[in-house]
Amino acid sequence: MTELCTGYYSPKQLFMRIRALIMLAVAGLVFISFISGSTEPDMGLKIGDRAPKIVASLPDGTSFDSDSLKGKMVLVDFWASYDAPSRIDNHRKTMLLERFANSEFLNSEGFVIVSISLDRFKTPFYKTIERDNLFDFYHICDFEGRESKLARKFEISNQMTNFLIDGDGRIVETSNDLDRIESTLHRMESVDRTRFAAYRR
Repeated sequence: MTELCTGYYSPKQLFMRIRALIMLAVAGLVFISFISGSTEPDMGLKIGDRAPKIVASLPDGTSFDSDSLKGKMVLVDFWASYDAPSRIDNHRKTMLLERFANSEFLNSEGFVIVSISLDRFKTPFYKTIERDNLFDFYHICDFEGRESKLARKFEISNQMTNFLIDGDGRIVETSNDLDRIESTLHRMESVDRTRFAAYRR
């Protein structure tokens, strides 16, 4: 059946339009709930998921719990002293930390880096921290390489990956490209926080 006149639709066409409107409404509700934090996201490694919890020891023996960083934008950075791209990126990471350390983002205030090394030997790990001037990061290494619990938890295989996590613990970017990480930081920094205030009441 075809349209008989302006404004008249066949039952099939009417059904398709209603279904499209329902899907649009559902998508809008999902977006609002994401912004407002009104629903608990799934634990996972995709954008929008709640990031896995990190509990470990820092090199000085201090206990570390990622929950202590709630409210901050956190870059979880997997690297190794023997990995050339990691070493090349180290200077860039320190620049990102310097640039965004005191920034305000949507859902986050301040920026920190949690650096998880997949090294197996202590000497190159500690020497790289010193040589690359990485003293302002939270460093974690259990010296089990890619078989470490955190590497398995974050599914790190061949490529080192960065996870950008907001103050609510949600993953907002995943990439081994620091350009993408920086772009997301700029985007999250430029959001007008007051615009979404009503959703968070």
